[in-house]
Order: sequence, then C-alpha cells, then structure tokens
Amino acid sequence: MAIWDPDLYLKFGAERSRPALDLAQRARILLSARTETGAGLSILDLGCGPGNSTAVLAGVFPGSSLTGLDSSGEMIAAARSGGPAASWIIADATDWRSDRSFDLIFSNAVLQWIADQETLLGRLWSTLADGGVLAVQVPGNSLSPLHRALRTTAANGPWRNEFSGLDDLIRYHEPDFYHEVLAPFGGTVDVWETTYWHVLAGHDGLIDWYRGTGMRPWLEKLADPAERAAFISAVREEAAPAYPLRADGSVLFPFRRIFFTAVKSTGVNP
Repeated sequence: MAIWDPDLYLKFGAERSRPALDLAQRARILLSARTETGAGLSILDLGCGPGNSTAVLAGVFPGSSLTGLDSSGEMIAAARSGGPAASWIIADATDWRSDRSFDLIFSNAVLQWIADQETLLGRLWSTLADGGVLAVQVPGNSLSPLHRALRTTAANGPWRNEFSGLDDLIRYHEPDFYHEVLAPFGGTVDVWETTYWHVLAGHDGLIDWYRGTGMRPWLEKLADPAERAAFISAVREEAAPAYPLRADGSVLFPFRRIFFTAVKSTGVNP
C-alpha cells in the first residue's frame, strides 16, 4: 500500500478540492427535501485523505455528523490535526463494514484504487439510508499524456523489472460503466463528466502534482533515491512536449473527472 504524503497532496489543495465542492453542492440539492440547512445528516467521506474533502462537506452541510475514512494513517493524522470536527477511521474501504446507515456517502477520487468496484458500490448502496445519496467522483484521466508518460517510462527504463504488479493498480472506467452498475439498484442515477484546466508552475509543478497521487506506488518501488530521482526526471522529459510552457512559464493541465450520484428509493437494496 502506498505511503501518502499529506503535505505534498495539499500543495494543490485548492485544485484537488474543486471537484469535491462541485459534487457536494450537487448532493446538497438532492438532499434538500430532507433538510433545509444540512443539519442532522449523517455523512461518510470515504477516502477522506487529509480532510480537505471533509472540510468541504462541513461547509456545505453545517451541523451534520461527519465520519472520515481512509486507509492511510498519515492522511488520517493530518485530517485529525487540520480537518473539521469528525469521527476519523483508519480502514480499507474494501474491508470496512458499518453497523449504521448514512444519509450521504461521499467519495472523492478513491474508486480508481479499488479492484472490484461493483461489489463495493453494492455494499455502499446497502449502507445508505432510505432517501440517501451516493455521490462519487473518479478521475477519468487514464489517456492523458502525463499518465501515458508514466507508463511508457516505467515499461522501458532500467527500472522496468521493479514495477511488477502495478500494471492494473489504477482501474479507470468510463461513465457508462457506473451507470450500468448503479441502474439495477433501482435508484435515480445521474452521471456526468467535467474537465478542469489547472494552471501549474511549469513541468516541475506538473510532476509535483503527480508525485502527490498517481505516481506514488511506482516511486515506492524504487528504494534507491538516485534511481527514484532518475525515474521522476525521465517521466518529466517524456511528458513535457505534451504540456508546452506558456509565456509566464506555467503549463495548462487538463484533468477529466467522472461524477455520479444515485438517490436511494425507500426499501431498495441490490
């Protein structure tokens, strides 16, 4: 399991929180019939990271009861120290079971790490209260030049034998996959996508973004700091032509994200 660096992740905290805010505001509309203010709702933030998405939920749903769950002890420690008032749980989403239901199960950029997403979504649906909302955002950036640069560099460099088992680590699906999984549950399903255009500080900023998330499992396979630095440099060189420098030295980084919500009808379980 990757060891996460909350400080590096939060270097781009505003950019990473934008999809969470957009999703939370959509969930707020869907839950408006249950509460005008958001108070009294029971909310699970699945894969809460350092608490930035949980803070978004606290702002959109003031007075709610928040639970943040993440598999990384480092991330939960950061959430406890800098996040909102919440119950914090260190657990793997694939193993964790709840003895109570939630009005909102919220997940921002987590499902791509899960092998059997269908089973997890079914279990989350069963954990929703009647009339509750499942709200999820998943990166849809598997075809981006940056991701391709990582794959190409990993497969062709002197380190290629170090990366056994990582080919299928990140599992991307298209919007229709999630609709087909959720539709049989009997709720009201909505699926959409948004591409966010981030302005980053040159190619170094681009690589810093990726080191904070998708590149981490590859970096942890390289125990030698010099080899790790060489790998990062090679990925940077491979990706750079696809992200030309602007006049001010910045680069534009488009990031596609897939969203879906599902509202549970009374008494409906898979």
